[in-house]
Amino acid sequence: MEKKVLTRQSMLTAVSALMALLCAARIFLLLRAEGNVYTMGIFPMALLFGLYSLWRKGLFLEEVFFPVPMRIFLAGLFTALQVYGLRASHPGLTGIFETLIWTVCLVPLTFAGQNQLFSLAGRFGKNEEGRERSAQTGQGKKQFFCAFGIIFAGFCIPFAAYYPAIMAYDVIPQLDQIRSSGLTTHHPLIHTLFLAGCLKIGEVFSFFVNSDRAGLAVYSVLQMAAVAACFAYVYTFLRKKGVNRLLCYAFVLCAAVFPTHGMLAVSITKDTIYGALVMVFTVLVWELSSFFTKKKNPGRKLLAGYVLVSLLLLLFRNNSVYAWVLYVITAAAFSRRQKTVFRKSCAFHGGILLLYFVVNGLLIHAAAASSDTYAREMLSVPAQQIARVVQNHEEELTPQDLEAISAVWGEALPEYVPSIADRSKRDIRGDKETLRIFAGEWISLGFRYPGDYLQAFMLKNKGMWDLTDTTYLNDVYSYAKGYLQITYPSNQQEYMEALAPGYERHQHLLFLQSFYRYFAAGDELWRYCPPLALAMQPAFYCYLLLFYCLCCIGLKRKEALLPAIYLLGLLLTLLMGPCVLTRYLYPVMLSVTVLVLLLFGPGRAHPLNEAPADTRSKSCPRQ
Repeated sequence: MEKKVLTRQSMLTAVSALMALLCAARIFLLLRAEGNVYTMGIFPMALLFGLYSLWRKGLFLEEVFFPVPMRIFLAGLFTALQVYGLRASHPGLTGIFETLIWTVCLVPLTFAGQNQLFSLAGRFGKNEEGRERSAQTGQGKKQFFCAFGIIFAGFCIPFAAYYPAIMAYDVIPQLDQIRSSGLTTHHPLIHTLFLAGCLKIGEVFSFFVNSDRAGLAVYSVLQMAAVAACFAYVYTFLRKKGVNRLLCYAFVLCAAVFPTHGMLAVSITKDTIYGALVMVFTVLVWELSSFFTKKKNPGRKLLAGYVLVSLLLLLFRNNSVYAWVLYVITAAAFSRRQKTVFRKSCAFHGGILLLYFVVNGLLIHAAAASSDTYAREMLSVPAQQIARVVQNHEEELTPQDLEAISAVWGEALPEYVPSIADRSKRDIRGDKETLRIFAGEWISLGFRYPGDYLQAFMLKNKGMWDLTDTTYLNDVYSYAKGYLQITYPSNQQEYMEALAPGYERHQHLLFLQSFYRYFAAGDELWRYCPPLALAMQPAFYCYLLLFYCLCCIGLKRKEALLPAIYLLGLLLTLLMGPCVLTRYLYPVMLSVTVLVLLLFGPGRAHPLNEAPADTRSKSCPRQ
């Protein structure tokens, strides 16, 4: 009977591998005809891992966190999304019927790979109790300052290449507010005031250097120091929690030399500081969540740091409050059985929210800023959906539809670009009557064209679920292309220099600028390296966050799930946003990496090819 079972398993494994290889060959041939094979570099890497998982009998791992139907559903959903993303990236590549065949044939491969990953997570995630290290105060400070010095020195390389700063395109309206039009709350006011203060400091050095250049350099240095301090604090936290020392060293080295971190550290954008704050907030929540299980009171220093970081978190991103409120509700539900803890948690977080409103109101009053919330910024998804319907079904629209669209957008019809909503909502007027007409038309068209609405939503957020997506690289704006959007044409450059006359884009160390340009501007050399391409893909971190949450559930470590709630809320706000950009997802990229290190880093793992007794392949007589 054992021989019969092994024969059936071998046959199923061979058939699954053959189907996947045939589909992969078909896909590569079709892509080769379009000259786009290199964009699928992640696909062959995933294919190899899936084949390895089949060879390791990954199809027949029965008890890996979840029942088989649940794991089949997860594998099928993931495969369907990737195949749909392939078809959306290459319209006309194949028909719907063949797309369905690809999905069915690739699901077993995905299922085996998923089982293998869950099995590995089960081995690494069974951390032993008492692994937390109580390092001495002096040793902790020494670790912090050593890490800070290494990371700050690494940031100095892009700073020297792009002195005084990299001007992200969001800084242009902020400079316009500072120079001429007056401050608003469209961009976080605290960040605009921070930039204005640095420019004022630069005027002190005007007697021997251009004041604008000095002010921008001051901003870069202060931001570099703030981000390096956040990384160093997280490093000491990882060491304290018993994460493998080599992993901690790799964390510091990556923070110092990986171009993404260095370039964002010298880029004038709110997302850099916000991303570092989210990373620190994540480890603080991890520390606080442990007190629920140990039933100990957190120290005053921890609570003070938590309040300060939460306040800055809310101030540095306007829509952060929605994700934070979701986290607070979850934290309250987390402690609902402990009435005392529940009441204290509600009062404590209510005080933080009240403090945020007070501080934000004082900043607005002191800066005489107008509370311009730009109502159309909340209409990204509905505007995209209506624009897609107008593009695909213009001849089917009724006179009433055209009248309503004209009342909202004026004479021109909304422009539809699948990957970004800015062009579809830029002409929408924000008065109440216009918004009322807009809502009515959105509901009316939604009932008639639900398929277009769903596709508009999916394609706008393609960078968050398609591992081979490239829209976030080149289709955002004509003047800002690449992984970090740092490429500008001459007209945008002139406008920037008019607002900051001392700014000069190209100055010294052009060879370093060339390196960073190939890394993060318009010619992404890393796309040819599949492992690096995966690490650079925003969708990878979205799936990593989902995988982390599933592992927390499977390992029955509910306290480890709490720090991920804020990140999930942040992803929900990004789904409603105008587009997917790397710097928008940078907070998630940093934080989920830290969470994975905290969950799996301290564990003692078995070698890759040695499956423990509870996760070995089990023979099933019914098969």
